[in-house]
Amino acid sequence: MWNDILKRFGQQAVLRSGESEVPVKALIQPCLTREREQQAPTPMGLGRQDLFRYMGPAEHPIRLDTLVEWKGREYRVQSAHLVGERVCPHWWAILYPRDEVAV
Repeated sequence: MWNDILKRFGQQAVLRSGESEVPVKALIQPCLTREREQQAPTPMGLGRQDLFRYMGPAEHPIRLDTLVEWKGREYRVQSAHLVGERVCPHWWAILYPRDEVAV
């Protein structure tokens, strides 16, 4: 069922880990919350803290050392979990832009 959803609604992305590159279809979207702005205080003033939600195929693991290329930009993985193991397994992760400094 999940692969059908990705086939129909997924976007092209590339997972990079070490020397391997794997093209996948995944759902990637900004994480927007009412409680939190996409900026956070840093010693140099407010800094961007763009976060993105990744939901991808179970057969292609995503880990903290994985880089995700999507729409011409690279993203690092902040956290990742395999979810829905019995019903609809898929990887769920939070991404942030690679060129941003983690605070």
